[in-house]
Amino acid sequence: MLAWAQMSLIPPLRLLVPAGYPKCSPVLLDKFPDEQSRNSDDLSTKAKSKFGIMLRGRVEPMSLGEIARAWDTCARKVISEYAEQTGGGSFSSRYGCWESCVGAS
Repeated sequence: MLAWAQMSLIPPLRLLVPAGYPKCSPVLLDKFPDEQSRNSDDLSTKAKSKFGIMLRGRVEPMSLGEIARAWDTCARKVISEYAEQTGGGSFSSRYGCWESCVGAS
């Protein structure tokens, strides 16, 4: 039986949380590809590239929660793009957004 990380198209981001956290930022252990790697077919490379680009614009330290949310956003975006390119997608990409019917009478 395979472990979840081996089955995932995009493995989890690896971080080192220093003893002084939250006064100092977590350290990212993964290497981030350069701009040319964005066209790679490897979904993990694409996600890391998007994440690296997102990090370059940051000047403030990030918390674990912020890093997790940013990584999740990048990984979801890459998976969504892949699904759309291969004929799949989500309910919203096929049929539009959900509309709220609450209060409509």
